[in-house]
Amino acid sequence: MARHATSTAFRHLQYVTAYGRLAPGPYDVIHVDPAAVEHCVLPSLRAQLDLSTYGSHVVGGEWDRRELYDDIWYTREFAEPVRGRFEDHALYRAMAAHFREGVPWAETDWYQWVRDNPGVVGQYPDEERMRERLAAVDRLYEHIEEKGYRTQRELRDCAGDVPLYSRPLPVPEHYEVDVTIGREGELLFNFNGRHRLAIAKLLSLDSIPVRVFARHERWQEKRRRARRRTGGVDIGDHPDAPGQRSPTVT
Repeated sequence: MARHATSTAFRHLQYVTAYGRLAPGPYDVIHVDPAAVEHCVLPSLRAQLDLSTYGSHVVGGEWDRRELYDDIWYTREFAEPVRGRFEDHALYRAMAAHFREGVPWAETDWYQWVRDNPGVVGQYPDEERMRERLAAVDRLYEHIEEKGYRTQRELRDCAGDVPLYSRPLPVPEHYEVDVTIGREGELLFNFNGRHRLAIAKLLSLDSIPVRVFARHERWQEKRRRARRRTGGVDIGDHPDAPGQRSPTVT
């Protein structure tokens, strides 16, 4: 953990040198409309570019412009990187059928696919543990529906059992739903917190906190120019506009 903390701090200092007051914080949290997170990067950007899971990143490349995979998908492991619609994820479709239509988990396509492909999805390695985890998803849905959506830091300070809660190390913000932001400001799901994002969509929540895992270098430049009001750049009320984000945690 100490090594990761050191590398995260060093990367942050590099960004401060490059971007000054607009430097990405290691764990910036912004609030977004879940409906605005329409696509995913597949595999995750961390896997595509071999990025550290700790802290935040500014990276260039074509990762935000990949071809759209226009079909249902089951796993984020693709031989060639693509973008996918979050709501075409078989797990999301199963959750929608289960919570909106009352379809038993065992009758969903996701359940049957995971059962027939044991060991492929890390969180659902076999049918027994899949049943246990889906029971926890039921409890998580009820928890959010009844008590509202809370940040990981708020959950850390709550008494009692919180379904699917992650340990608060290195900081609670590390475990928020995470997104990457493409060159035009598009919000792309990066794959941490898929159950929570799905539930937020299914409950039609107006806003949830998300961690910005990475920004495209062109988007970061637009943020810089928007703050300086140069080059006619205006990113309006985008949740990642300068001054919109929540204070970062280091």
